[in-house]
Amino acid sequence: MDNSIYVALSRLTALERQMDVTSNNIANANSTGFKAERVLFETYLQEDDAALAGEGTNYVLDRGSYVDNSSGAIMPTGNALDLALSGNGWFAYQTAQGQTAFGRDGGFVLDAEGRVITASGAQVLDAGGAPMVLPPDQASTVSISNDGVISDAEGAVLGQVGVFTLPDRQSLGRSGGGMFVPQDGNGALIADESGTQVIQGAIEMSNVQAVTEVTRLIEIQQAYQQSLNLVQQDDEIKKDMLSRIRNS
Repeated sequence: MDNSIYVALSRLTALERQMDVTSNNIANANSTGFKAERVLFETYLQEDDAALAGEGTNYVLDRGSYVDNSSGAIMPTGNALDLALSGNGWFAYQTAQGQTAFGRDGGFVLDAEGRVITASGAQVLDAGGAPMVLPPDQASTVSISNDGVISDAEGAVLGQVGVFTLPDRQSLGRSGGGMFVPQDGNGALIADESGTQVIQGAIEMSNVQAVTEVTRLIEIQQAYQQSLNLVQQDDEIKKDMLSRIRNS
């Protein structure tokens, strides 16, 4: 197999991963609090040996991915338990598997036991890192300040919404519902001190720009087909060459 095939295959592998990531972004364009993912590629130059004395061969290397931390649009809902974050802080949740997860999905409701949960059933954690519980009969009348303090109609404090700093990105893996879960354990909950504000009666939408992502997906598919054509053309050239040798 010559270098041109290796180059094409390295590009095909990179494009396939980029296609998967972009497709997942598009699928979550309407998911509350979802953060788009971006892939990182770089060129690896393999130098030719002294006999060839060329410029070398460039291969595509997959260097992983990162989360696009830009904010999504804030959409007012009027629901007392819907919360959006303005700033760098994150909500923390406890999943059904008992893991601590982080996300920006603030579409909260109360379950039958008065626990504040997400639409996927994850329990929302308070400022102390414990599952947040509210009186069921006061869910629609609570007031939540910019620092997350929850008060009833008479002004009595019922608790505080937890807003935390996201752990090291390299230790996080994606989970369902736009959440991130530490891969090496539950991780420590560190209170956010960057001045993030809690906005009551609103939710943060996905930061995915659907039109941009669809355009990117089309470009990836075209580039993938071009690389695939290169491999096929090279294969046809080799077949033709072998046929000529055989018939000579």
